Amino acid sequence: MDLLPLAVSSVIFLLVSVFLYSWKLNSSGTKLPPGPRGLPILGYLPFLDRNLHLQFTILARKYGPIYRLWLGSKLCIVVSSPSLIKQVVRDQDTVFANRDPTIAALLGTGGVDIITSPYGPYWSNLRKLFASEMLSHANLDASYVLRRNEVRRAIRNVQEKIGTGVDIGELIFVTELNVVMSLLWGGTFEGEKRDRIGAEFREKVSKFIELLEKPNLSDFFPVLARFDFQGIAKEMKDLLPSFDEILDYVINDRLKIMDSEQVEGELPSAKRGKDFVQILLDLKEQNVAEESMTLTQIKVLLVYSTTIT
Repeated sequence: MDLLPLAVSSVIFLLVSVFLYSWKLNSSGTKLPPGPRGLPILGYLPFLDRNLHLQFTILARKYGPIYRLWLGSKLCIVVSSPSLIKQVVRDQDTVFANRDPTIAALLGTGGVDIITSPYGPYWSNLRKLFASEMLSHANLDASYVLRRNEVRRAIRNVQEKIGTGVDIGELIFVTELNVVMSLLWGGTFEGEKRDRIGAEFREKVSKFIELLEKPNLSDFFPVLARFDFQGIAKEMKDLLPSFDEILDYVINDRLKIMDSEQVEGELPSAKRGKDFVQILLDLKEQNVAEESMTLTQIKVLLVYSTTIT
């Protein structure tokens, strides 16, 4: 086999890549802040450290409070000065509000969640629903019964282990998770059914977060996305049906409870406490949102309220 043509092609490809990378840097050098050059094609990716906060601090001392990094084909601007951060997140927040969502995030929510959706009326509507409705003082007060019950369960758990060691860190962590689950649908299920569904949902959410946080080659080199070398897109696609199954089950059960309460003339959540599922379903029925809320939006808000709360 004659390897000469292959060798020549490889050399030409490398030279062209180096040229294009250098051209990219030089052509934008007058418009962009300074920063490390990195390698052709890969940029600064090979040099990233696990402790990014420490590495970025070192780079800020060298290049100043604002500098650039090329991560593959993605241009990233790092801001480390408090005054500049204030400009970005507060004074000019609408300019910087849009995100560049990862492939996993787009697959996971379809771009309709509060984090990845672009700034505009739709995003404002979601933010209003999440901050002003779900986490309003009135609705948090309505969920007091649910939160109180979880704390009491934790206390009983400790009392049952008198004379033995207790991992306080683990106890607090599990209690917080249980509180979040109660805020989601604590008034729908009780006993063994509640624990089973909660454990299954926590497992799925943990996997969901893991996929969102995992560095994906396809995000840095979009041209490679179709190949999904790391299998992240496939894992996310395989995970989504289980979310739908759990949330459909929860929502349908809650709708049955609400229908029976209306027939019997009971006040919703009078005894069980008001959770996020009921809050969102009430908003959907009342048409509080500027746009009609869909079940997809409700599911996305429930999933992200778990990760954010």
